[in-house]
Amino acid sequence: MIMSYLSVFALGSRGGENPPSATDLISENEPLWTQSMLWDQQIALSSGLGYKDNVLLSAFNPRGSAFFINGLDLMVLRLPLDGWKVVGAIAGDDIRYWRNVGTNSEDSFISSLRIERECPEGWTAGLEWRALYENQVLEITTSRAAPATALVEGDGITAQPSVRKDFKAGLWLQVEMPITRWTMAAPLDDYWEFGPIVTVGYDFGKQSEVTASYGASYQLHEDWAALDPYGDPLPDHLEIFQDRTELAWRQYWDSRRYLHTSTRLIFAYDEDNGGGYFNYYQYQIVQDLLWQTANWQVKGSAQQVYELYPVQGVHTLNGQLLDRNLTDLSFEVERRLFKQWKGFGKVEYQRGHSNYSGNAGDYMARIFSCGLRWEF
Repeated sequence: MIMSYLSVFALGSRGGENPPSATDLISENEPLWTQSMLWDQQIALSSGLGYKDNVLLSAFNPRGSAFFINGLDLMVLRLPLDGWKVVGAIAGDDIRYWRNVGTNSEDSFISSLRIERECPEGWTAGLEWRALYENQVLEITTSRAAPATALVEGDGITAQPSVRKDFKAGLWLQVEMPITRWTMAAPLDDYWEFGPIVTVGYDFGKQSEVTASYGASYQLHEDWAALDPYGDPLPDHLEIFQDRTELAWRQYWDSRRYLHTSTRLIFAYDEDNGGGYFNYYQYQIVQDLLWQTANWQVKGSAQQVYELYPVQGVHTLNGQLLDRNLTDLSFEVERRLFKQWKGFGKVEYQRGHSNYSGNAGDYMARIFSCGLRWEF
């Protein structure tokens, strides 16, 4: 529906004629917000089977289990023909393990609602709300400042106002101010997080985009105490300041836009209000690939993370500082079987390595899954 309507809009702009406005196409007796031709939606349900060989990401006693996985993807879009754009989405997966090896399930769901208003002279104002819930086994070293994995349960609610200015020749500037409330069960802590994000981008036609962004965030923890350089508690509650810089390049490699890649380089530095026990430098490179036709979709992702803790040692007498390497790889193939049915298969690989004494930060996990997806 979206593509057919945009085609009509484009045809009207040819030959020097003005394109039809929303008021030309919609009856005066019907409010724009209730006009169905401005709205489109896509819903997909998925169900499948899989196996994970290290459910708890354990360094010493990996235990695996088969699982059922069910997923939901919902998107609702309103075209901005009158200057208002609305995008709503809900996505998530529910995993049920056949064996209880420390947990019998994992869940992750995220929902978002974004409203944008096009303003004169290339300005756009936006407001987005996001809600995240997760009950998953995750790497939590950056939160605990020591190599660790844990079953994490909690939720985050974010309000994110933004403003964007589009200049001539594809250059644009965007400023965002997310404010997030995190409510986490033990072993993590409840905290507030907020701070600005500034992004500069340049569009090379419709084939390529390069962006550079900088974010400064502040975390105020409610229960955790700040620590001295040796890990002993201080009287103050923990506060963390983060600087984050990202360079990104997104590229379509063919005229039909079948093949798309995304490359991101990320640098972050965390500094606490104590003795620096939580301080760390983080370097990331993320490479994503997507090839998509009417009947096929192939997705690949590779992420490599290196972290160095300038204060915290590795509990040995040689004065060596803690460092960590994380690798995350995934590859997924999807094939349309019938009009609304697709089959998929996915392989994932996770690897964590640390120089922490006793190899407490070393783990490996492989995940295999396959199933069916129904779109309507």
